[in-house]
Amino acid sequence: MFMIAAPSAAASSDPVGVLILLAVLGVAAIWFGGRWAFNLGGAVETTLARRRAALELRGLRTGDLGLADTEGLGPSFFRLIGGVMAVAGLVLLTLSLILATG
Repeated sequence: MFMIAAPSAAASSDPVGVLILLAVLGVAAIWFGGRWAFNLGGAVETTLARRRAALELRGLRTGDLGLADTEGLGPSFFRLIGGVMAVAGLVLLTLSLILATG
């Protein structure tokens, strides 16, 4: 036989850990998205250089030396993605604050 406990214990608990997680994820998204969106510290150029180095290494491994010559993603793509990440981070942070005060 199963005994069902009173639901009041579960209903009265606050999801503090989840709210902290939402807030931390929101701040991280704002930070990294803002770095790309506003190119702080040359973040976009650094990312493009890392991507090019990875493509060159993959080209050397596979034998396709023209793999790194394809310029599919430019700086505007990373700035767009950074802007989307920053706005999503603001939404997460706002949601966390609304749920914490409510």
